[in-house]
Amino acid sequence: MVLLARVAMAVLILCVVPTFHRSARAQDAGAILDRAVAAYGRVRTLRADFTQVVRDPMLGTDETSRGEFLQQRPNRFAMRWRDPRGDLILADGQQLWVFLPSSAPRQVVRSALSGRAGESADIVAEFLERPRERFTAAYERAESVGDRTADVLALTPRDRDAAYRRVLVWVDRGDDLVRRVEIVEASGATRRISFDRLRINLAIPASSFVFRPPAGMRVVDATH
Repeated sequence: MVLLARVAMAVLILCVVPTFHRSARAQDAGAILDRAVAAYGRVRTLRADFTQVVRDPMLGTDETSRGEFLQQRPNRFAMRWRDPRGDLILADGQQLWVFLPSSAPRQVVRSALSGRAGESADIVAEFLERPRERFTAAYERAESVGDRTADVLALTPRDRDAAYRRVLVWVDRGDDLVRRVEIVEASGATRRISFDRLRINLAIPASSFVFRPPAGMRVVDATH
């Protein structure tokens, strides 16, 4: 009887522990996400280097590009590419400008900023504005980004019509800032952006968030 009781207890532990483990991880995901949102809330300006890798399994392509990311909350940011040099995505507070001479040398795309969550081209703000309302979060793993240790969260959109299947966010264990974002699009393509040399709450010149289309450019208004 004692042996049977011990076997029964062992079976009970094996059944209960995985359930507790999953619950703890779910709580961890929410807590980590909350800390990331709080850390983001303390950011007035942010300056960082970025590396972007775009993978398209259908085309079998793997493209890497690099540049500088600038942000002045609440509604100004810029991604200025060094490679390919001259490519730019910029929000000046009222308009979003997309100028990619490496692929569309004679065209600039402009659209009005809506200010609504889920409609930002800012890769950080897009996933830290009211995330609990817009995503379900799950803990994936711990992983290093450069010399930093981060917790990786998987965010799945609650909106079935979202432009992406899910998002992975790397949250730094030291300062709770986002160090990497990976977007899995509906097509299966992925876009991963990693941030390095983050500097927060330092003065950034106002001119960093100003864009004037070069002469002769075709300006396309993409405002819905």
